[in-house]
Amino acid sequence: MSDPSALDDLKTAAAAGGSFGGAFFALRWLVTWITKRLDRRQERLDAEHDALDMGWREYRLHNERRLASVEKQNRALHLAFQHVSAALIRTDPQNPALMMADRIMAAAFPDDFTLSAAIAAGAIDRT
Repeated sequence: MSDPSALDDLKTAAAAGGSFGGAFFALRWLVTWITKRLDRRQERLDAEHDALDMGWREYRLHNERRLASVEKQNRALHLAFQHVSAALIRTDPQNPALMMADRIMAAAFPDDFTLSAAIAAGAIDRT
């Protein structure tokens, strides 16, 4: 007949193999579950990133268009003011409104001295 100790060793090995197989299967399932969960999370983050990127592009384009419009209006107002102030300088170079406008323009356009120069030239021409 078979040796009883060999049979016990076989049972122990089979039990250990079954336990090892079960532990390996559980570990494999856990790793797969975590991986799928991380992949779904990454897909959501990528979608959110794409949406934010698209929103940022639209925001930037809107601001660029708005800035271009404001710059165009600013140039038009500046040019119109120069024409009106030139007419007033020819008639009344000491007008207090011109002095106030000169201070406002100097604050808004610190490098533009055209109004001050025009007022001075108008004052010289009147004398």
